Amino acid sequence: MATTSDLSFMVSRPALYPEFGSTKTTSHSHTFGLSLSLRQGFFLDLLVWTCLAFFGAFQVTHYPRSADFLSDPGYPDLARSLVERGTYELDYLPETTLPPGFSFLLALIGRFFGLTPGSLFPLLAISMTVGLVASYELLRRVEGREIAAISCILLAASPSLFLFNTGVVFPEMPYFCLSILALLIARKLDTSSAGTSILSWTLLLGMVFSAAEMIRSIGIALVVGIGLWMASSFIAGPATGWRRLRRFIVPLGLSLATQFAWSLWADRHQTLEWQLPGYPQSYLSQLAVKDGQEPELGYATVTDVAARVEKNLVTYTVGYVELLTRKHVSRFWASPAIAGVLVLCLLGLANSLRSGSQLYDWYFLCYQIIFLLWPWDIRDRFLFPVVPFFCLYVWRGGRLIIQNLVNRTKLCGGLLFLAGCSFSVASAAFAAHLINFHIDPNHVRSERLQPLVSSVVWAMVAAVGWWAIRRSAHSDLLSRFAPVVYFSARLLAVVAVLIIAALGMKQQLILGAFNLHPDITQTPSYPEIEASDWIRANEPRDRIIMARDQDTVFHYTGQRVIWFPPLSDPKVLMEGIRRHHAQLLVVAHHSESYWRPSEEACFENVERAYKTMFKPIHTGLNYAVFEIAQ
Repeated sequence: MATTSDLSFMVSRPALYPEFGSTKTTSHSHTFGLSLSLRQGFFLDLLVWTCLAFFGAFQVTHYPRSADFLSDPGYPDLARSLVERGTYELDYLPETTLPPGFSFLLALIGRFFGLTPGSLFPLLAISMTVGLVASYELLRRVEGREIAAISCILLAASPSLFLFNTGVVFPEMPYFCLSILALLIARKLDTSSAGTSILSWTLLLGMVFSAAEMIRSIGIALVVGIGLWMASSFIAGPATGWRRLRRFIVPLGLSLATQFAWSLWADRHQTLEWQLPGYPQSYLSQLAVKDGQEPELGYATVTDVAARVEKNLVTYTVGYVELLTRKHVSRFWASPAIAGVLVLCLLGLANSLRSGSQLYDWYFLCYQIIFLLWPWDIRDRFLFPVVPFFCLYVWRGGRLIIQNLVNRTKLCGGLLFLAGCSFSVASAAFAAHLINFHIDPNHVRSERLQPLVSSVVWAMVAAVGWWAIRRSAHSDLLSRFAPVVYFSARLLAVVAVLIIAALGMKQQLILGAFNLHPDITQTPSYPEIEASDWIRANEPRDRIIMARDQDTVFHYTGQRVIWFPPLSDPKVLMEGIRRHHAQLLVVAHHSESYWRPSEEACFENVERAYKTMFKPIHTGLNYAVFEIAQ
């Protein structure tokens, strides 16, 4: 059995074989005959920049051509509050959950160009483009042009990213842009020689860090990451540790001060409509609940947190793979798209942390840990800011296995053989298991085919491992063939990226054409929009409304809206209705409910207990408006 010391080679420093061992950009550019002159490198960079700019320009010109926002208008309304009243409020209450940075940015645009879809959506496309170009430049410097181009082009060509950036005005892209710029500035500051420019870079980094925090709360991962990076630098060497402490203590202090000031303001101004665990309290409070979308379940136990981490680990890995490949992934642990990709990512990250860690390594680790503990359903928008780093670590993990297959052939081959056999058997068992269960006909082929393909793929991995064991005495043969295999893999990767990017662009063209002539009746928020239009036209302006989609109803009516919480207890609901003096209730029907229990289920409970309190005054296709007796 392999011991811990035996396995440590998988995350060791660069191996003995020179072509595989170096992690420097210069060695990558000269590996296996793929050397590039400065001129060739510049033209490749220019090609990638042009490609990324093209995707950004397409988003600028293909946002939804609608007179108003069709979904999630919360941030534009916060910006309107800043512009018109000079207050940071939503629905006439101080906003204490969402940091104000993004709303201030929208307000700045709104003051000059208006708070319309035509003025705000281009901001997201521009932020995405700058963030992708910055990501390319960062990855090009630390790893090489191939993985930098692959990761950025795959993300830019994602239909999911296009749909998100042209669907809602959310802060993910400005945060993505600022976080990558912060990492680039930090790298510049870390490698600069002592001089007057150090102070300028230090102050600039502090401001960018603080801005990223105020755009999105997950920016705390940058702050924690820089603290861990500085601490780990002392392990590498006292001189390095003290140098980084002197250069980065000011940005760290500015970031912490900014976060403290915002937290203090939010705590003093927080107004809770309902006494529920989690939302809309602070994000730290939300991490403590069992399920963010079903607050009635209460607070999480240690067992709940462990189950959550396991679930999120699978969901995140699947999310990254589906986002990059546009292919559905069956959710079983033995899948190469889950276990295989996860192992590659963990190996790449662990080796990076051990082999002279950088700030972006600690940032990615902190970011992932936070979302592994996240009690809400995982959304693609949580993945977008760190997709380039995920690709980087998968790339490094794959290269690390090839390195050790050459340098430690017998041990690496044995591990590949054991892993291949184990996962192949597990995949075959899962495929057999599915035969006994009914599956949605639309997914039968995919769900049953993937475990079979997985079994074959793992069998091939086992065969490679067995071959390596048998050939370990002739490792020079592996050394001769490894460059060819590595070159072929890189060539196939380029071809695959071009195909996936082309297919992604095709889907974006379809989505873009729809945006130019949007059908408002097909938007998820249409029931609330139609109900709000009716209320605005037929009810007095001073009536207080209760609705589950609070932001949309407030945006379209301009009236005070009380949140209709996911509570099944009719007594608690009625006490809240009376306490807030709600006069109208909007109950909408959706095929899938984000909150649990659904608003229909909650209304049925309270109506059953207080039938005479609710009088239907208007009914639409997927909604009803009730008058509440006082």
